[in-house]
Amino acid sequence: MKRIFISLFALIGILTASAAQSSDTTTTVTSLDDIIAMETQSQMKNSIAMRLQDQWSKSTFLNIGYNMTKLSSKEFPATATRLANEFDNKLGLGIQWGHTFNFHKYPLGSVLFIGLDFTWLDFNFNQYKKCDAPVGFDLGEQVLNLPWHNEKMSLNYGMSVGPSLTLYPFTSLQNSGTDKIRLQLYFHVGYDVAYYQIKDVPEKGNNQETSKKSAWGHGLYTSFGGNITWDFIGVGIESRNDGGINCKPVDDLYNTGKFKIKEKTTRLYLQFRF
Repeated sequence: MKRIFISLFALIGILTASAAQSSDTTTTVTSLDDIIAMETQSQMKNSIAMRLQDQWSKSTFLNIGYNMTKLSSKEFPATATRLANEFDNKLGLGIQWGHTFNFHKYPLGSVLFIGLDFTWLDFNFNQYKKCDAPVGFDLGEQVLNLPWHNEKMSLNYGMSVGPSLTLYPFTSLQNSGTDKIRLQLYFHVGYDVAYYQIKDVPEKGNNQETSKKSAWGHGLYTSFGGNITWDFIGVGIESRNDGGINCKPVDDLYNTGKFKIKEKTTRLYLQFRF
């Protein structure tokens, strides 16, 4: 009887040890699976971050635009007064080149960057058709008045700075196509130098002989706009207001003093990011 009990206890011990060993093996296998899953997930996150970082680094922009500009003033020189007039351009082209400096390395909520735009090149060309002379205009006798209603063109060069918001609204989808969609809103303040050239201006004492006359101007301007891009290319719209360009004719014969010109521009542009 004693031998039977001893044999029974030995069998129970063997079975218990075997069960414990089997349990340890299962635990070990489960832990390895967890480690492999965690490593795989980490590699995926790193791959996504690297792909997004490539998109986020495209902060330099080049805009090629078509301008719709209205040039106006209430102070165009006349003989005994100042005349108001405005002109719509028949052709307008512009180019902008600048960079967005983000305040943080990674986007807030994986979506939003807050930054500062610096546009070191903002160049615009506008051409205007000839229109009727305003009532009360004449050339004068001593210092002549420029016929701003004649055909003319303008060249503007400016630099600007201002805040911007850049959004990547679809990064949560973790799709390589939608990750590349970028939205930007901005407001800029700049300083502008302008050159105007008026055609067919009569020479004093000889109305049959004409030439081109010029004027220079400068002043502050503001602009705001937005764009949408995919990867490196997109489209945008901007509203620009040159509210007070201080203008003065170059030729002494037409130097009627300083006066203010306004330019309001709506710009549609094609944007390249790199």
